[in-house]
Amino acid sequence: MRNLVIVLVFILLPIMAMAQTAHEETTANANYPQALAYLAQGKARYMEGDYHSAVIAYNKALELQDSLVDAYFQRASAKSFLEDYEGALKDYSTVIRFDPDNVSAYFFRSYLKHELGFQRDSSLLDINTAIELSPGDAKLYARRAYIKSHTFDLEEDKINHNSAIEDLDRAIELDDTNPEFFRQRGFSKSQQGATLAAASDFEKAIAIDPENADNYNERGLIRLKIEDFQGAVEDFTKAIEINNDQEYLYRNIGLAKYNNKDFYGAIEDYSRAIDLISEELRTHKFNRAYKFKLTNAYIMRGASFIALKKVYEACADFSKSYELGEKRALNYLKKYCRP
Repeated sequence: MRNLVIVLVFILLPIMAMAQTAHEETTANANYPQALAYLAQGKARYMEGDYHSAVIAYNKALELQDSLVDAYFQRASAKSFLEDYEGALKDYSTVIRFDPDNVSAYFFRSYLKHELGFQRDSSLLDINTAIELSPGDAKLYARRAYIKSHTFDLEEDKINHNSAIEDLDRAIELDDTNPEFFRQRGFSKSQQGATLAAASDFEKAIAIDPENADNYNERGLIRLKIEDFQGAVEDFTKAIEINNDQEYLYRNIGLAKYNNKDFYGAIEDYSRAIDLISEELRTHKFNRAYKFKLTNAYIMRGASFIALKKVYEACADFSKSYELGEKRALNYLKKYCRP
């Protein structure tokens, strides 16, 4: 769930002030001033990054004033950072119960439902409600597009990239300065095989935000697909200059260099990828996705060694991949390595 927490940093912090409080009880109540004091204390701790203390303060506020909508909303945000996602969902639901027109609560509840693997329709229902309440908000269409482009539509019997693109067209109509909208649309177009149209969107994203590594990575993947290997290397190199601690960037540039017959360069990049993935696995020991990435990196580094006729080093990599559970490595061992 580490990636979910990272994403929440960028989504929740700018929206801390957006919590709707129209339904809070503001009538004379002996506990109300103290509840507001605890709420302010919670917000202060939240902004300091002390989410545990923030939750404690919000709890105290709600003990004194259980209809304080802002406290539920802010507590949900803090719980998300503490990876108490079920608790966050409950708090967002409480916000909606008190304030059924709260767009932000629907947005975040939809977000958490999708990331936690809830049924597609449940996530879409919340984001659809948010759009009905705020039809001029571009980010809502982009979020709905993300759900559509990353989940299987049972009625259509496919991932519905066409519908996602329609939502992103609308998002861009409302706000053509957000590079994420172009990057998302480029992704869906690339999944449909519209390579040139996808490349155009990634170039627009780069023009808007030239310091975002993901923009160059996505264009690099397009260049890989059309076998412009040197162009792909240049894009991945730029991405790494901006962000040099992402394993997937090294795997991508390693593949581009391998196809461009720069085998020494590929070995260097796959070695860096192996180091970064191994570091992740030390804290995510049973993460199958990371293990697959690691075994694949060993195979590709081994293939690069084979291209340089360094059989001993290649066989060591194939053996390591096989030890980690990659059955494909056995084919390489049989072909290149003595028993």
